[in-house]
Amino acid sequence: MTISDKDKRLTRKCSNFIDLTAQVNLLTRSAVQCYLNKQRFAFEEYVEQVRQLESNGDVLRRDTESHLYTEALIPESRGDLLGLIESTDDIIDQIKKTILLFAVEEPEIPPSFHADYQQLIEICVAAVDEVLLAFRLFFTEPNRIGEVITKTYAWEKAADKQAAKIIHNAFRTTNLSLSQQMHLRYFAHNIDLIADKAEDLADRLSLAAIKQMQ
Repeated sequence: MTISDKDKRLTRKCSNFIDLTAQVNLLTRSAVQCYLNKQRFAFEEYVEQVRQLESNGDVLRRDTESHLYTEALIPESRGDLLGLIESTDDIIDQIKKTILLFAVEEPEIPPSFHADYQQLIEICVAAVDEVLLAFRLFFTEPNRIGEVITKTYAWEKAADKQAAKIIHNAFRTTNLSLSQQMHLRYFAHNIDLIADKAEDLADRLSLAAIKQMQ
């Protein structure tokens, strides 16, 4: 019997939290693209949307955690689910942090780096998409999680490689100041951390799924 069979209300609450995380994830792509294209007004709108969704996510997370402590019909899985929710929230937090860094520090990213940054964003968005799919499967088909998180791990490795490429090129572009090079490195690193957070959730899901199937 799956968690969804045992506690449909909990499954619905977690699904809503996953949906919100997916929305935040998609905004990452649009926000960074607008920033690179110097579409300031549109970028600021995306920043505000991320802020609002993160705030809504805190409400959903607390509601779900309260259900787990007071009403959940699956006490044996409580610890695992709390950890999964926490790791999912870490993804939202890292996305918000990254977008706010762009808004506050306003890095000057040369046009020659735009395509590489957009590629890095696409990879990280894909990593999060896959791990959120795996989280959904945890409630209904935990036996399928392994095949899905394998893709998350592949995207995370691709993100590391893409970030390393940006950093390598930044420090070998001679017409950039050291401060510009450091900024390019710093922002590539922070975007890459989104994929790292997806990997953290994948690790937790892998272990939780094994327990679920025993």
